[in-house]
Amino acid sequence: MFTSKEQAFPHGLAAAFWWALNPLFQLLVFDPKGLTLATDPLSNAPEFTFVEDDTGATGTIGAAVAAAKKAMVAAKMVYMAMASGGWHSAKGGDVAIDCPGQEILERTSAVISDRMVEARLTAGLPAAGRTILASAAQRMFLETLPQLVERALMYRSVDSQTMHALAASVEDQEYLRSQLKLLSLVAFIGNGAVLPRVSGVSNMPLETNTVVRFRAPPELQVMVELPNQGTVVGMGIRQGVTLICGGGFNGKSTLLQAIERGVYNHAPGDGRELVVTDATATKIKAEEGRFVSSTDIRPFINNLPLGKTTDAFSTADASGSTSMAASIQEAVEVEASTLLFDEDTCATNFLVRDGRMQQLVSQDCEPITPLVSRVRELWEAKGVSSIMVIGGCGDYLDVADTVVSMHGYVPSDATEKAKAIAQCMPVVIEIPQIKYGPALNRTIIVPKELAAHKPPKAKTRWSIALFPSDKLSSLAPPTISDAGAATHERTDEPEVFPELDLTALDQLVSVSQTRAIASMLQLATQNTRRRTMRSLVSDMCTTALGDLPAGHGVAGNLARPRGIEVALAINRLRYAQIQP
Repeated sequence: MFTSKEQAFPHGLAAAFWWALNPLFQLLVFDPKGLTLATDPLSNAPEFTFVEDDTGATGTIGAAVAAAKKAMVAAKMVYMAMASGGWHSAKGGDVAIDCPGQEILERTSAVISDRMVEARLTAGLPAAGRTILASAAQRMFLETLPQLVERALMYRSVDSQTMHALAASVEDQEYLRSQLKLLSLVAFIGNGAVLPRVSGVSNMPLETNTVVRFRAPPELQVMVELPNQGTVVGMGIRQGVTLICGGGFNGKSTLLQAIERGVYNHAPGDGRELVVTDATATKIKAEEGRFVSSTDIRPFINNLPLGKTTDAFSTADASGSTSMAASIQEAVEVEASTLLFDEDTCATNFLVRDGRMQQLVSQDCEPITPLVSRVRELWEAKGVSSIMVIGGCGDYLDVADTVVSMHGYVPSDATEKAKAIAQCMPVVIEIPQIKYGPALNRTIIVPKELAAHKPPKAKTRWSIALFPSDKLSSLAPPTISDAGAATHERTDEPEVFPELDLTALDQLVSVSQTRAIASMLQLATQNTRRRTMRSLVSDMCTTALGDLPAGHGVAGNLARPRGIEVALAINRLRYAQIQP
């Protein structure tokens, strides 16, 4: 191992073969006598201290970053120092590390404790066909790898200004998020933020001379004092019901996308460092064909034809409206306090039912209670705020607390204008026949058969393979009875679902998070007693990332998902045994 005193590494071919025989993820353990962080989360007393080698020189920045955030800073700094993730040889050898993106996540690729920095890397040995090139492997481990360690893990080699700025930025973002509730806000967008991205498939900021930086309208300006940056000014989105309106291509969805990613901290230079959102904010969208199990959707869908009930609704093929109803209920079940909607990705018949349709189809013949009839009750009775991009459903002007109008990527406060329009052009919004009711409190077992053959494995950011091989488990997915209740009877020829589809989870930002969810599903199969969804998710999310099942060796490619995404994934698992 490397230490700051010896700068030593084992020599000879034995070292190369020792590494080759070990698991794919190897541990580089560095005892820095260099980088130490206080362990008291967000305490004002301890300091975030970097010690320069043996000289004892120190530098400090404000209060300590919470212990859980150490891995975020570590992973980002190690990745940056390794020059975008690793080293590659022309002869096939490579050293790589799990690459962070724009969001700063707790990761297992780099870990800081009070006594060491640990980088977990993959090492691919140089080879000719099926023969390892021993000399090249020796150079990789005895020359290249020490150079990477020197560049990435030694304080003298890193840009201290960049490191301090990154830690200070994380601390400011955490502090700002912690202040939202005290300020009666669900989101904050700082002045000067760069919200547009390079493209719809890129998470990098748009960097052109014509990019429009965010500027809060005077009526919605909020000032916040941060620990490191000082006073910042931006637009505060208040609790309650907020509409984001405006013409097409004027920045409505761009603003909402920045808000939905504001549940994470962002690296300096991303442009969204001061876009901070309630940590439980959850994006809701239509998801035709999704699986729903034992979910009470009566607040939105009730009195189905043929006497079917919806107090424990189950289906293998949800419609757009039923999928949205289920997703809202599932989010509220795990204590989401802010919901995000974009009209473009919602089912129209779930959003609104205008006056003409009310005249044509009476309320007692329509099983769907549209969101416009429930969104205020969600806030007033359940404490759940909503932020909605609306371009065509004017009925929402009657139920909004705040209306933000976007024109040319510039926001303005249109609340008073919207209220005047609503008063001059009144609409009839149906009053629901039943109250919203309590939040779900379902119980669940993830059957052990799910991991009996092979454990779940992430394929992409939005897909987990449940049965990676051709030899599938004998576990039958739930069948849906005529009354809508799910059963788990075995059949001779069960329908098989080899993947868990997570494409609707817009707030998953890294495949490393999906890997962690797959490991959590494997962990859940070890639970033999029925648990509430909240309890199960809480236990999985408080488990240290390094303690999650990792197959052989130590996992170096996991990132912490939010509990919300873990719960949403379980709800889409067709093999989960969920009961009201």
